[in-house]
Amino acid sequence: MLVMMLSPEISAQKNDCKKFHLYAGCNVNPGPRFKYNGQSRSNIIGIGDQLIYSLVLYENNQYVINFCTSEFFQPVHVKLMDAETDAVMYDNKSDEYIETLTLNIDKTQRLKIFVEVLARDMPEEEKLDFFGCIGMMVQSKKI
Repeated sequence: MLVMMLSPEISAQKNDCKKFHLYAGCNVNPGPRFKYNGQSRSNIIGIGDQLIYSLVLYENNQYVINFCTSEFFQPVHVKLMDAETDAVMYDNKSDEYIETLTLNIDKTQRLKIFVEVLARDMPEEEKLDFFGCIGMMVQSKKI
């Protein structure tokens, strides 16, 4: 019975998260000529949960990828990984968990983007009880 009571809440929150990247702090204007990229997405996430997104980045393009989360879920831990080898190409931990990445791509490549919500400002006893939204806004332009 408890599962049935929680399901509508999670389902409702999932619907709220569906377009989170369009309305939250993710949707920033990185500059002229940048266009929305259809690889942008949003998901429901729990604290400590991990998501892996798969992206194809095309040659001769500049990409701005911005991550955002529900309140109290910051920071977001992001790792860019080579999709073929799983080698870590970048970890935002080394840059104090910045939320915006700018990439100049000279050769088309597939990446995996590992994302984890750390929620440092939330008390430990509350972390297991909360789900929130995470968004990844991808914008690109020709270079």
